[in-house]
Amino acid sequence: MSTAQTSQLPMAKDFTPFLSIEGASRKKSPLKALIPLMKGDMISLGGGLPHPSTFPFYSLSSDVKSMKPVSAVSEKASSTVADVVTVPHGPQAGKAENLSASLQYGLGTGIKSLREFCKEHVNRMHRPQYQDWDVVLSAGNTDAFSKAISMLCNRGDKILVEEWTYPTALETLEPVGVGHVPVHMDGEGMSAVALKDILDNWGSTPEQANDAKPRVVYLIPTGQNPTGSTMSIQRRRDIMQVAREHDLILIEDDPYYYLQFFVGEKDKDGNTIGLVPTLLSMDTDGRVIRLDTFSKTLVPGCRVGYMSMNAHFCMITQYHNEVTIQQPSGFSQALLAEMLISHWGQEGYTRYLCENVRTEYLRRSQHLQACLRKHVDNKLASFIEPSAGMFIWIKVHVEQHPRYGTVADSVLMLELFRKSVENNVLMVPGWQFSCKAKPADVDIADLMNTWYDDQATYLRATFAYASFEQMEEATIRFGEALKAAFSS
Repeated sequence: MSTAQTSQLPMAKDFTPFLSIEGASRKKSPLKALIPLMKGDMISLGGGLPHPSTFPFYSLSSDVKSMKPVSAVSEKASSTVADVVTVPHGPQAGKAENLSASLQYGLGTGIKSLREFCKEHVNRMHRPQYQDWDVVLSAGNTDAFSKAISMLCNRGDKILVEEWTYPTALETLEPVGVGHVPVHMDGEGMSAVALKDILDNWGSTPEQANDAKPRVVYLIPTGQNPTGSTMSIQRRRDIMQVAREHDLILIEDDPYYYLQFFVGEKDKDGNTIGLVPTLLSMDTDGRVIRLDTFSKTLVPGCRVGYMSMNAHFCMITQYHNEVTIQQPSGFSQALLAEMLISHWGQEGYTRYLCENVRTEYLRRSQHLQACLRKHVDNKLASFIEPSAGMFIWIKVHVEQHPRYGTVADSVLMLELFRKSVENNVLMVPGWQFSCKAKPADVDIADLMNTWYDDQATYLRATFAYASFEQMEEATIRFGEALKAAFSS
């Protein structure tokens, strides 16, 4: 988006009243305020920065996948050709980063070169519809979510979440005293109708009588974990409309955004399918906090992600970073910056996401689906084909069990889980994604003796890691375990 186009957009609304006590208390670090002054002819005897000559790392190198256009390399060789990415000790022409700078103390926004690359990527892909948005680096989406919650929520507050959701998000909320309210889901994820109904009628039940109306929504709109559902563009518009009507902040956790499988194909009307526009791309107010990560697109161990949101929220998160992680690992940032900026560029990174990551997970998804159809009796268990992400949400039809109605559904599911483990196939129990309160007298780490939610008649399978041969064998084993469990 050009500067002229940007200048015609509105400024973000003032969301200061949404800040928690902690978020409102975040202040700029006086020590970090010295860093911008350390430039030009300035001689610093101020900050206690270790001298780079004492760094025992002289360079950092890695062979990485080449993302040169296929025309520059033969198509056959393009999948195996590697580029050597080297981060030198000191500044060098043509290099995005150097170790003397990237391994030094820095600002909580992250290394400038990588942050600017991420911001340009966000602008190209999502084009936020207001002027004063920015990007701050995180140590991945779990870190980013934790910081968003601390910025917006006080102990005793509640946020709105999908009725089946990422367990780590719930585990993040519980110790800090933030509750959660489940919102009904359908095949497209969180229902905008259900969200609106909860908010329109807030306070009408005894449980809500003393609770403040939630002002924060957490959702995974693409390849949702665990259900694999993806919101259509209309669903996203409807969610945004409810957010405007009820003045909500939306935390858009979107690690699987680039794993949309059918991009480039034709829909039933003959139109080419593109990436579904994000909530951030529809935001004219600055009410969306978008969480992106390199964990699912590059490597999880790099522990680098980025948050896109209004500049005020970015500033508060920067201050939080500066008294916690400082910024993501300098090694990770330097190597990523050098690869993405000096070697791949924006076009190369986008091609990598489309030609490698998306294609690989599409193949894997199709293979696991085919194995499930081949080896699992669909009268006993079924699934809906995911259009994105890494997961298949398997519905177990406990109503087909001969003891259905005589014992709790949770008993039947626990028996199935035990049979599966005995048969050496492991999937995640559906109850782990449930928003229902976990009984205090239940040891949730004792998986062989726990299944506490009768509605959690699901198992989550992933096609992300196992080999194709292992996926086939796993579905054979699961099909056998399912039949054995339903014959008892």
